[in-house]
Amino acid sequence: MGIDRVKWGIVATGNISTQFTRDLGLLTDDAVATAVSSRSQESADRFAAEFGIENAYDDYRRLIDSGTVDVIYIGTPHPQHYAIARTALEAGIAVLCEKPVTLTAAQARDLIAVATEHKTLFAEAMWMRTNPVIQAFFQDLDSGVIGEPQQVVADFAFHKPSLPNRLLDPALGGGSLMDGGIYPMTFAYMALGNPAEVKAVGSLNDDGIDLNVAMAWRYDSGAVAALTCGLKSQNPWVASVSGPDGSLQLPHRFHHPEYYVRSTAAGTERIDVPTHGVGYHYEAAEVMRALRNDLIEVPALPHAATLEILELLDETRSQIGVRYPGDDDDLSG
Repeated sequence: MGIDRVKWGIVATGNISTQFTRDLGLLTDDAVATAVSSRSQESADRFAAEFGIENAYDDYRRLIDSGTVDVIYIGTPHPQHYAIARTALEAGIAVLCEKPVTLTAAQARDLIAVATEHKTLFAEAMWMRTNPVIQAFFQDLDSGVIGEPQQVVADFAFHKPSLPNRLLDPALGGGSLMDGGIYPMTFAYMALGNPAEVKAVGSLNDDGIDLNVAMAWRYDSGAVAALTCGLKSQNPWVASVSGPDGSLQLPHRFHHPEYYVRSTAAGTERIDVPTHGVGYHYEAAEVMRALRNDLIEVPALPHAATLEILELLDETRSQIGVRYPGDDDDLSG
């Protein structure tokens, strides 16, 4: 793509898009937000004024057709991801889409096929994977410092007296799994890979929304993972991997930490890794590197992982009885 700054389009103007665009401003030599779209022109104009964005639209299709962007970031509620991403990929516009990238594995499989057909980059914005602390953590794990991993523990539950409507609406992909559970699941997947067996239990409200979920994963190696998520408790949000020679632990807000802790026979050591910003610019930088290398897949955000995590989410939802729009769609045609 040459060495010019990559032109970003921001789809949606909510909190996550605000944080992403603010972090994108840390990459001023490499990136510039040139367009934004929202459901209302007023919201798009307000967002554009805040961030100095030249083009504002009241429809994502107008942004995609505008010729003003190289790549779009999708920060809408989950059920809208699929249609927006597919439209962009068919138009040859690269896509970085918030996690979970779709509500079902079938939808993600289709998007990967469309990206491949149109030779256009597609990535899920699992920002945890691109965090420097997380990357250092897994490099340490891969070095064998704690021996072969045997147990993974991770939690991501939170509670607010008044939860956002989208978290309690099945039509919007509500519940704790998609917003919170995907982090412990991704962490365990990064540590141990795809499990051989998955068991899940959950507590649902009258609308079929998962409020409390516990997952147990088993591996052919003998390793296991214990993962929880929910909307009814203030959890520590910590994660760890343990082996015969010790453990590696991530502190509160393990999905974007500032350090990790290594505990072995040699003692306990805090490992600090320099970071800046909130952390969304790390995934943006990886996307732009892949774009400049004419890739359709970001090495740090692999398609296979996106798909396998969604297959695990599908299986977990099936076991606990959570259903979403699109579960019965046939995308094989």
